[in-house]
Amino acid sequence: MYSFLALTSFLKTFNPYFRKHILQTLEAHEYVFLNTLIVSSFVFIFFLYKSFFHDKSFDKFVGKIQKLTPTQIIFFMLIALITVTSSIIIINIDKNYNTPLLNSLFSKSFAAVLLILVSVFIYNENYNYKQIFGIVLIITGLILITPASGGKK
Repeated sequence: MYSFLALTSFLKTFNPYFRKHILQTLEAHEYVFLNTLIVSSFVFIFFLYKSFFHDKSFDKFVGKIQKLTPTQIIFFMLIALITVTSSIIIINIDKNYNTPLLNSLFSKSFAAVLLILVSVFIYNENYNYKQIFGIVLIITGLILITPASGGKK
């Protein structure tokens, strides 16, 4: 399992650089649209494959969708809105600043820190000293790797 996670993480490290290259031609909203269209095509093909060769039950899938509660549907819509909004923001930052590595590191590290803070203050989760030390190291690393000038082209 960890080898798959390592491979996936390795492959995803190329995304900011590929995106930066594509954004020399496309605007952020055009990139989001085209990327979503291509990803949707791959997801649809995967769904068809799973439906015909594994699950063999499209009705089962439709039944599960119909069982979603209104709250779950609202959460689904919020997740989609957050995904699109954050994607457009990250794409604009990658397009306008020549720091795709720093942007990627900052967004992932900052998201981890925020997730931990939300879990502590909203969901009352407890962390030990090692984990708190790790959070402090992440915050320190973010401060150290973030360029003071902003890196504008």
